[in-house]
Amino acid sequence: LCSFRTTSMNVSPSFLLLSLLLLFSTLGGVAQTCANGDDTCATNEDNPKQQAADPRRIITIDNLSKYRADIHYDDGRFGKIVQTVPSKGGSPNPINTFVGHRFFVTMHGVREGLVDPTTDEQIFFTVGGDELNDKFIIPKEATTSKTRCKDRYPVCKKEAARGECTNNPGWMIVNCCQSCEEKEGYGHLIDSEVRCTRERLNATKAAFDVGSLDDLFTRWATEEAFVQYEPNVISSPGKTHGAEHDGPWILTFDSFVDDEEIEALLKGAEYGGFERSTDQGNIIASSGEKEKVVSTSRTSSNAWCRRECEIMPGVKRVSNRIEEITGIPQGNYESFQILKYEVGEFYRRHHDSSGKNKNMSGHRILTVFLYLNDVEEGGETAFTDLGISVKPKKGRALIWPSVLNDDPDSWDSRTYHEARAVVKGTKYAANHWIHQYDFRNANVWGCSGSFA
Repeated sequence: LCSFRTTSMNVSPSFLLLSLLLLFSTLGGVAQTCANGDDTCATNEDNPKQQAADPRRIITIDNLSKYRADIHYDDGRFGKIVQTVPSKGGSPNPINTFVGHRFFVTMHGVREGLVDPTTDEQIFFTVGGDELNDKFIIPKEATTSKTRCKDRYPVCKKEAARGECTNNPGWMIVNCCQSCEEKEGYGHLIDSEVRCTRERLNATKAAFDVGSLDDLFTRWATEEAFVQYEPNVISSPGKTHGAEHDGPWILTFDSFVDDEEIEALLKGAEYGGFERSTDQGNIIASSGEKEKVVSTSRTSSNAWCRRECEIMPGVKRVSNRIEEITGIPQGNYESFQILKYEVGEFYRRHHDSSGKNKNMSGHRILTVFLYLNDVEEGGETAFTDLGISVKPKKGRALIWPSVLNDDPDSWDSRTYHEARAVVKGTKYAANHWIHQYDFRNANVWGCSGSFA
């Protein structure tokens, strides 16, 4: 499988000099130069026939449509994104590729294909011809399909035949709707308003009732069972239980995860790999898809602890412990997000929920934030509206609510917070976000906005 790289259009003086030397050394022959960064390139100036048969190509893609577009290499399954192309005339850097390779085009941040409006067929480009350089154009008229229930990939029928419409229903219904309709009769579920109801997914039991939040934090602060985790109340209503601040509950357990569990979480991050942190954008399709956008408010990297990671014994122990102390089932948890902040990286002021939450799983009611190492300088978690700052400490858990005790279906606007920039060292952390209603089943059915 070829790896794809973008190349710079800038030409250095040294590159020009090298090209001239190659030209003169051939005494009038044809000198072939390699694309910048192409490690497989070799000159064939003494063999014109071999040069003409060279399968390597350099392509550019001009986007004349109104949509910002993602270009995917067609690997025979679900594609691999290689480039994002700006809308209305944007032309990015060239792509090194080979004759016979094929690419397809989707809206940026989601997998909804751009189509030719005259045929309703998705736009594909196939590399061919005798020219070393080729250009493909996404036409001005390119748009999204008018057919709601369709397959986005040729491999959909095969995936449906092996049971993926029931194993991974949300992703398959959105991306392989036609095949899932033929196999399971799921076509009508392409409409998120039909697919995503608490009644249909049996997710009507709330984690918090009125008063549950105060009861839970009071138990943590007073009961003998939690002394082993070294509880420290930083903020509480009325400055009770030794709190320094009068406000929403903020508490740490200073000895909550051990070295073996920390090692498991960091090892688990390697399965998915750290990537630049992203945010969910607006819902841009009736299927419920939300655009995935690179975050401008945080510069950290993150990895999601799923599949191989979440079944590791050390990781399971931590999640089980959180379930034990909160009394909230793990079905309400988002997967562990494992974070890495290098020097200078930060997460600006933000809230973990929102004022008007319409998600099927409801508000994020609690954040359980774990510090996986000591940080030499910086990296504090600061509650910007409360004047509270918590320093990273290996093994510490920092817990706070995002909702109100008297109305757990409404957010608490006081718990805005930020991750301050790391000044010296590296910061590793992990968090579970806990929802008011079941999250895991909602996510499986594509009702959380994420279709990764």
